[in-house]
Amino acid sequence: MALTLTETVYDGEDFTEVDLSDTEIEGIEFIDCDFSHGSLARTSTRRVTFTRCRFVGAEMYSSTHRAGSFLGCTFERTSWADTSLNGCRLLGTTFTSCRLTGIRFVDCDLTLASFAGEKLAGVDLSGLRMREMNLTEADLHGCDLRRADLAGTRATRADLRGADLRGAVIDAGVWVTARLEGAVIDLDQAVLFAAAHGLTLARGES
Repeated sequence: MALTLTETVYDGEDFTEVDLSDTEIEGIEFIDCDFSHGSLARTSTRRVTFTRCRFVGAEMYSSTHRAGSFLGCTFERTSWADTSLNGCRLLGTTFTSCRLTGIRFVDCDLTLASFAGEKLAGVDLSGLRMREMNLTEADLHGCDLRRADLAGTRATRADLRGADLRGAVIDAGVWVTARLEGAVIDLDQAVLFAAAHGLTLARGES
C-alpha cells in the first residue's frame, strides 16, 4: 500500500505493509510507529527522526539517511543492504537477524546500539562513536575500526579477525574474549593486549 506523508509528526501510527519506497522524506518525526513488513527501499531521508519505532521484516535496502536519528528503535529481519547513513544517530537501537551487507556509516553515533550476533564483516566503521554497544558474537571480520570509540562496549566472542583496530578506544575485556587473529593493532594497544593476558612488556635482554 503506497502512502503520501502529509504531517510533520506521526505518533503511534500503524505503517504496517505501507510502501514508502523511492520517496524523499524530510523533517518528519515518527514516534512509536510500526513499519513492519513495509518498505523504505531506495528512500532518501533528511533530518528525519524515528523514536521507538518497530521494523520487522521491513525493507530499507539501498536507502540513504542524512542527519537523522533512530532512537530506541527495533529492527528485526530487516534488509539494510547497500544503505548509507551520514551524520545519523542510532542510540539504543537494536538489530536482530538483519541483512547488513554493504551498509555504510559516515560520522554516525551508535552509542548503546545492539548488533549482537549480526554480520558486519568488512564494513567501514572507522571514526564512529560506538560507546557501550552490544557486539556480543558479532561478525566484524575484516572491519575498519580505526579511531572508533568503543569504550564500554561488550564484544564477548566477537569475530575481529583481520580487523584494523589502530587508534580505536577498546576496553581491556575485549582483548581477552574476542577473536583477534590477523587483526592490526598499534603499539599502545599492544601494551593493553599484553596486560589483559597477564604479560609484561620489557626491553630485550642487554
